[in-house]
Amino acid sequence: MVRVAGVTKRYGSAVACEDVSFELERGRFLTVLGPSGSGKTTILRAIAGFLTPDQGRIEVHGIPVEALPPYRRKVGMVFQKLALFPHLTAAGNVAYPLRMRHFPKAEIRPRVERYLELVQLGGLGERRIQELSGGQQQRVAIARALVFEPDLLLLDEPLAALDRKLREEMQLEFRRIQQELGVTTINVTHDQREALVMSDRILVMANGRVRQDAPPEITYGRPADRFVAGFLGLTNFLPGSFLGQDADGRARVLVGGTELLARAPATALAPGAPVDLAIRAERIRLGSGSGHQAVLEEVIFEGDRRVLGVRLPDLGDLRLQLFDMGGPEGPLPQPGGTVTVAWSPDDLLPFPGASRGGNQ
Repeated sequence: MVRVAGVTKRYGSAVACEDVSFELERGRFLTVLGPSGSGKTTILRAIAGFLTPDQGRIEVHGIPVEALPPYRRKVGMVFQKLALFPHLTAAGNVAYPLRMRHFPKAEIRPRVERYLELVQLGGLGERRIQELSGGQQQRVAIARALVFEPDLLLLDEPLAALDRKLREEMQLEFRRIQQELGVTTINVTHDQREALVMSDRILVMANGRVRQDAPPEITYGRPADRFVAGFLGLTNFLPGSFLGQDADGRARVLVGGTELLARAPATALAPGAPVDLAIRAERIRLGSGSGHQAVLEEVIFEGDRRVLGVRLPDLGDLRLQLFDMGGPEGPLPQPGGTVTVAWSPDDLLPFPGASRGGNQ
């Protein structure tokens, strides 16, 4: 449905994106995820036709679109600032792209009503935009982008301005509508949860380049590099030195004078090479028995969980964060007390680390 091949865009000496390539099948939902300045919005604007790449090709249905203006690309778009017309009603906003495309008048009203129903705004079509809540305005923008049945729906961080509860509700709503219509969708966001919840695939970008292109569960569970591992979720990094591999192929890493076993390295590492072991906060177990003795330094209450900050003396006073979803039997020790933490070797992901002086 969509093919982006080797797209590069520069502004003087600054590179907005470089050699970006991916393909998207019909009816799938792709999220381009990355921090500010990663190049994700540049790619979206190039697909929409708002800018022309310096290099590369963009195809929709196998047809190159670089020379086509935006209005000829049959692309629906929902912007971060929505860009709704305040002088029009909700129905008037949804009808606007139909009028611009010269749809028959007899077809416009029933089509508008059908799409207002789809976004759960049935009966509210005559309300002015300022009479609608933020979430309702968001739904109007979705209906307007979909009403002319585009080949492709582009989402430019449309949920960024909403409060957390409404944003999470709208993430599920977007996904419901997309699956119901089967419209091919590309979403741009820096919100990790949004990417994981809404997407069939996630394209992670940093510094203008693609770092990983995979389904959400692979992106989260098997990140391609240290950046991806650190960008998604709450991740701890344990700096150490690579010692070699055991008989099962697992990495042996020296951290703070203690040898740890980790998942087999994805890239070849020389003995003595610096390594960063990544571990998700939720993969660290709290309890009694075998493991590492840790000093509890902070407890942050988040309602459905507590975030614990601990220090591990046997790992060179390394500091880690972990989640307590209910806590062990009895009250949790106060900061200054001791707890035991443990993990599986498969939960430690080795990545090449930055050069560090001395042994870890």
